[in-house]
Amino acid sequence: MRIFVSYARVDKPYCIQIVDTVDVHETWYDQRLYAGQNWWKEILRRLDWCDGFIYLLSPDSMGSEYCRKEFELAQSLGKHIFPVLIRERTTLPEALKGLQYVDFTEGITPDGVKSLLNSIYIAERNKQPTLPVSQIESEKIALPTVNPANVISVAAGSMENGQFDQAVYLLKQAKESGYNSRFINIDALLAEAEAALDRLTYLREAEREYKQIADLVKHSMTRRLGLEAFKAFRKDFPDYDPDGLEKLLSNAAEVVVQPASIIIPAVAAPPPAPSFNVPMLEWCDVPAGIVIVEETEKEASVAPRKFSVETFRISKFPITHAQYDIFRDDGDGYANTQWWEYSPEAYNWRMNNPEPKAGRFKGEERPREMVNWYDAVAFCLWLSTKYKTQITLPTALQWQRAARGDDNRLYPWGSEFDRSRCNTRESEIKMTSLVMRYNNGISPYNVYDMAGNVWEWCLNTKPKVNGTTPSTNGVGRSSIEIATMGERAVFGGSFVSAYQRSQIPFHYYLDPLCYHATIGFRIVQKT
Repeated sequence: MRIFVSYARVDKPYCIQIVDTVDVHETWYDQRLYAGQNWWKEILRRLDWCDGFIYLLSPDSMGSEYCRKEFELAQSLGKHIFPVLIRERTTLPEALKGLQYVDFTEGITPDGVKSLLNSIYIAERNKQPTLPVSQIESEKIALPTVNPANVISVAAGSMENGQFDQAVYLLKQAKESGYNSRFINIDALLAEAEAALDRLTYLREAEREYKQIADLVKHSMTRRLGLEAFKAFRKDFPDYDPDGLEKLLSNAAEVVVQPASIIIPAVAAPPPAPSFNVPMLEWCDVPAGIVIVEETEKEASVAPRKFSVETFRISKFPITHAQYDIFRDDGDGYANTQWWEYSPEAYNWRMNNPEPKAGRFKGEERPREMVNWYDAVAFCLWLSTKYKTQITLPTALQWQRAARGDDNRLYPWGSEFDRSRCNTRESEIKMTSLVMRYNNGISPYNVYDMAGNVWEWCLNTKPKVNGTTPSTNGVGRSSIEIATMGERAVFGGSFVSAYQRSQIPFHYYLDPLCYHATIGFRIVQKT
């Protein structure tokens, strides 16, 4: 049978696996790299050519205009429809609810493959008449388009909602139609959507493969095999390890392989993966060192001062939506008012806000914004109990130390501004970006996003120097006043900030009640 496979581009790795699974048949799938009339003509030609239509069902394909159009045309042409569910929590349209689907949400299992191949075999034996595309009304086969007058706003809305596949399609359509603007950089928007889509595709594939490996590691009889599989997995997905399997590799027991191929641990097996993990929570070690603070004229007319900062660990990324959502959804998280009892002002805020403010921009790997200082501190207190360690917001000195290292650079990467290394106003993205996007803009300690994207809350108000005499090397120690009231520092700039405000020393002091779509936070851990 000749089979057309329809999928959202973010699901492409799964599409390729399924195509390989049914390789006894002649299959075709679109590479999803282009948009426009010539691209659509090829889609129509292949729909005319095929006998069967495999529809990969996911939230992304359900939200994709071109996927829906392909399905509707396949139905109109009388093709055999083979729905394949590949992601949970997919809301099916009415046209699909009456059809039996193959369930691949737990991976490509033997039972799932058997069910799909049997469905195709039965369809081959029961051939049904189909219509040629030429007999379908012209308006039904027209390329799905949007109004040029609002294509940018629709694409931006898709990006804001995490529908990057749809955003890429719309922006490519806009370019194909010759859209131009004096003020909007459509290439920058498309690059942002493409980068986000590529990252989401990567994560989907990593999540699917990782889950099966983690299941092996959880059981003592298969743990060794699981860890070996994880070693191979890390070569392709070095930054994906939500269950902390990396820690188990260093504790892996030596094994003795018996003639019967039974693997027997020579020493005690490593402990199972921790039951509580926050996705993408990685730490960067920052060694002890010196921070030079240049007071602004507004704050004090004093010479630059040097402060020593002890060793600490800082989160590699700002806190993301996915991470904050765990706090929001945990019954002992945002719902527990004890995390705000550290000050009367914080507690009063929490009692008047029983639900957290919703983030302005959607996407699991974007920085969480719309969080005020009180809520950021509460998150730290909650996470400290989960990991049984002290976790706080960074002090202003810690933040600057992590951003600039041992020299007096202006940006995490150096002293010359480069808009390709951060998300500031000059990037023209006009929204938050994925926290791991700018790997060429990291600090000396591999910390991401310390320039632009979102301002980041710090723990303290303005640092004050105690009255003691500085040490002989000219370095004093800061005496930080942690009051329950008072404005708090934010550093780093945001996606709407001019590049000068993303310089490491630049900061504001804001009311701790303040929350905004441009303000987020990251965390530190005491070593």
